[in-house]
Amino acid sequence: MPIETGTDEERLMLGRWIKMGQGLIVGSSALGDSYLDPNVKREEDVEKKSQDYVAYDHQAAEELPHLKDRFRWDLEKYYRDRYGPYLPQD
Repeated sequence: MPIETGTDEERLMLGRWIKMGQGLIVGSSALGDSYLDPNVKREEDVEKKSQDYVAYDHQAAEELPHLKDRFRWDLEKYYRDRYGPYLPQD
């Protein structure tokens, strides 16, 4: 079921998406479009983080369809404009 705009659930899911993608190569794709390139070799811990991010990215796109296909810079601005500069704590 889609999450509504402006809700706490949107804030938490989008904040987690932003945090999870920081520093990952796959984190530069639009919401819902990330994938793992098999030609890119990653250290084991980065590989696991990347796999987790890709799965969460696809889940977030389903639950936040109003944000699907928007890029990280746009979603970070969207988040700051609505919820302020601080990301949620884990």
